[in-house]
Amino acid sequence: MERKKQNQEDDNFSKLKNVIYETINSCLSQNKETTDIIGIDEVCKITGLSKHTIYKKTSNHEIPHYKSTLSKRSVLRFRRSEIENWILQHRIGTVEEYLSSQGCL
Repeated sequence: MERKKQNQEDDNFSKLKNVIYETINSCLSQNKETTDIIGIDEVCKITGLSKHTIYKKTSNHEIPHYKSTLSKRSVLRFRRSEIENWILQHRIGTVEEYLSSQGCL
């Protein structure tokens, strides 16, 4: 009888653990989707560039961005993943990589 009760408690605990796990994963995935759209302040934090530089780069179409024109004034929006990819595209190689590409090594 005692073993049956223990098995029932273990089963309930396992079910509860699965529900908590699924709930946490659901919250994390929803949070990631909502925070993928960011403003200029967050772009400045990610890139280390000033607002002035970011505005200039958007004006020159050098950085991926979106322009919201729902109100009278437009608002710049960015996708975090696109900004991160943009940063990674501007990698500067090492001296060894350069010499290797020139056939010097």
